[in-house]
Amino acid sequence: MRKLGIIWPVIVAVSLALIVMGNKTNAAHFTGQLQLFQQSVEQMGGKVTGWSLYTRETLGQLSPEGWNEKVRELQRHFPEMQWQFEKDRHSKMLVGKLAKSHYVETVKFMSTLTNRKSGSYLIYEVEGQGWDEAEMRKINQLVSDRTGILYAEKPMVFSCIKGEFSDKIDNVLLYEKKALLKRLDATEIETMEEKNFYAVSGYSPKFSEDLAVKKREMNVQIGLRNSGLGGKTTVVIGTPIITIEY
Repeated sequence: MRKLGIIWPVIVAVSLALIVMGNKTNAAHFTGQLQLFQQSVEQMGGKVTGWSLYTRETLGQLSPEGWNEKVRELQRHFPEMQWQFEKDRHSKMLVGKLAKSHYVETVKFMSTLTNRKSGSYLIYEVEGQGWDEAEMRKINQLVSDRTGILYAEKPMVFSCIKGEFSDKIDNVLLYEKKALLKRLDATEIETMEEKNFYAVSGYSPKFSEDLAVKKREMNVQIGLRNSGLGGKTTVVIGTPIITIEY
């Protein structure tokens, strides 16, 4: 096992890709990667406690008229959402939310000032608790419908799942890390290890989307945090990176 202090710069660099990358074609089955994560966790005796799907599009620099027209368009397409407007010296953002019994949808339309140039971004995210097969089929159709309205092309989808294990053995994090990598058919690229914590970046042929980090491709991240012997381990898995807190 390697202790690599460079993992944090790597994670930061990869996370910045969320800001600069454009659209990529993705399969229509938006929840397929979540299902693979869910099966991996449950086959190891764990349970899913939450999940998230995140998409985005870069719109470039918009004029005030273009911004206002986009605002009207979003509110027209999604009248059922509750909309709020936020603004400070460096950014402005329109946020729409819709909460249902099994999930919450969020649309964010934002403009930021970076290096003296403004850029606009359109973000769609849906997140929920637990796991229900029938509901996930509905979510798949929902995301397909929503992204079809929001984006000109099918976007890259950042898929994350959160779960937990009830631990009864020593060295449980090492065991769970190796077991998850094996189930995901993933090669370990970089790992940070601390007391009761692992953060792993890897590559698996099971996932179609990937990012280049220091001339190496990666497309899956695993986070494991243990509360102590006999306690629970929280696990978060994401492709191509983790986008939810753990």
